[in-house]
Amino acid sequence: MIIAVEGMDGVGKTEIARYISNKYGFTFIEKPLHYFYNDGAEQNYADLMKVANRMYDINDDVLKSWYIALGNIYVAKMFSDENIVIDRHLVSNYYWNGSNISEPVFRALIETSGTPELTILLYATPKTRMQRLARRNKKDPDLFDLEKKDDGYDKMIGFIQKFKLPHIVIDTENKTLDEVKEIVDYEMQKLRGCTKKLTK
Repeated sequence: MIIAVEGMDGVGKTEIARYISNKYGFTFIEKPLHYFYNDGAEQNYADLMKVANRMYDINDDVLKSWYIALGNIYVAKMFSDENIVIDRHLVSNYYWNGSNISEPVFRALIETSGTPELTILLYATPKTRMQRLARRNKKDPDLFDLEKKDDGYDKMIGFIQKFKLPHIVIDTENKTLDEVKEIVDYEMQKLRGCTKKLTK
């Protein structure tokens, strides 16, 4: 089973993905593309960054979409016998690289690899997200990246609806982390009711 946690920077994706991993025994996957280079390690990925920068310098949505998707395809195959929770998946890839030109890439990905059993889309306004990032680290480079201050929601939910991804949307704007976790727990229990794959 694959669960994807999606949303813009600062919305709480990693916290929720780790929560699902710890509570329900899922393998946590962050930055899937890194697994091509160093089995997901957080250091010594200079080669990855060189290639990624080359992709973005070309500025071709089709090429970028495929490149990012390779990580998701790879970890899905690599962990095919496990329950995994992924911090960013199809929806985030589409937000950053999706367009009319690259849409066939996403159709092909879904036809060949399927979709997550559940996509959890977390939402908060840009102002709230920036405040959260600043509380975490006042020198976070995302605070100075104008693209990260986009709302992002309409394009993400549009993709989810167009491709009929099983999903929930959690507006975290005025919720505590514990309140968000309660909603996640409710959805996990519903999944548990229809599958025997959950380990805990």
